Amino acid sequence: TIARLVYEAVKEKFKVSCFLENVRELSKTNGLVHIQKEILSHLNVRSNDFCNLYDGKKIIANSLSNKKVLLVLDDVSDISQLENLGGKREWFGPGSRLIITTRDKHLLKTYGVDMTCKARGLAQNEALQLFCLKAFKQDQPKEGYLNLCKGVVEY
Repeated sequence: TIARLVYEAVKEKFKVSCFLENVRELSKTNGLVHIQKEILSHLNVRSNDFCNLYDGKKIIANSLSNKKVLLVLDDVSDISQLENLGGKREWFGPGSRLIITTRDKHLLKTYGVDMTCKARGLAQNEALQLFCLKAFKQDQPKEGYLNLCKGVVEY
């Protein structure tokens, strides 16, 4: 959610931008070549006719090397995802930004990330409000569900 808000706030400052969510799940179900093609499609790059990771990396790097790019990789779980989707700094033009969300801080260190930021948990009332927005499409529980909702949020 935080990464999405940052993306929406700054994407206009970049020539091309892409928010790729659920990388962990997508890589398991569809594979990294499919995700590479999705990135190129989001970034309006036409040459996505390839069938292996090596060619996908070359096309991403060649297509974006002179462009100011904003790429968000959400829920990354493995270094190979970063190497094949986010590549190296040289893949992108000056001023580009790669935002990575992950549960594994060691993964960021291994990849050589410049700056990290740990998201804080929500306060109890904020968590309850968010849960209700998702569960009931309103900011408070429906009548009779308050204790159940509090239990879910506490869990």
